[in-house]
Amino acid sequence: MKLFLYVATLTLALPSMVAVAQDLRKVAFRTLCLEHVDGIDSVLIPTGKPDESMKVELYTDVSPVIEGAFAGNEAAFYVEKTGADGKTVRELVGKATLTKSNRQLFVFMPGKKSGEPLPYLVRAYDDDTDTFAMGSVRAINASPVPIRFILAGAVTPQIPPTRHAMFPHSKKVNDYNMYPVVVEFLSGNGQWVKGQSVSWKATDKRREIVVTSVNPRFKQPVVRMYSDFPPWMRQVRAPLP
Repeated sequence: MKLFLYVATLTLALPSMVAVAQDLRKVAFRTLCLEHVDGIDSVLIPTGKPDESMKVELYTDVSPVIEGAFAGNEAAFYVEKTGADGKTVRELVGKATLTKSNRQLFVFMPGKKSGEPLPYLVRAYDDDTDTFAMGSVRAINASPVPIRFILAGAVTPQIPPTRHAMFPHSKKVNDYNMYPVVVEFLSGNGQWVKGQSVSWKATDKRREIVVTSVNPRFKQPVVRMYSDFPPWMRQVRAPLP
């Protein structure tokens, strides 16, 4: 996914944010915020109606499913502030190009730390189980260098910065369906550096989301892993008699 530099006015008057109803695209989405930026732990999305917006909480884990509508092919997220004239204005804090699916995951990453003009760099990913199947791993590389995984000795193709990849669990497992995993980052001298060495459990009962990054202050690799069972697949249990 390419990174774009937006040269635009970030603070917009409320009336200008009203989307035309017929241009709205309805999407069921979830959010994942790697860390809160500037104390922003929730955002707003327009609803297409004047003076109306919907609040979206930014969880530091995968959120519940939210249903929203976005204008055109872009998901834009705002916060409200009081302008110099005392009127309420909306300030853009992140945006992403929508993907094809009617189910999407928006990952909020610190934008300013990666040189972006907005507080959040937001990326959208298809979240349906046809695209992101049960029993598979989605690896999102938010670091500035290529990464790769070593799954029970098998090396995956490297994942460039800002890109992602999906792959199945290893079939070389022990009696507990566990297998060793090493996450490596490509250093400036061309050497692969170990960022994490752990064991994963091979299962088709859930999905795994792995996000790799580099701490900008300490220059250390960071690997975050989120086990995910799509909430819409949960069966509704009948009440006890």
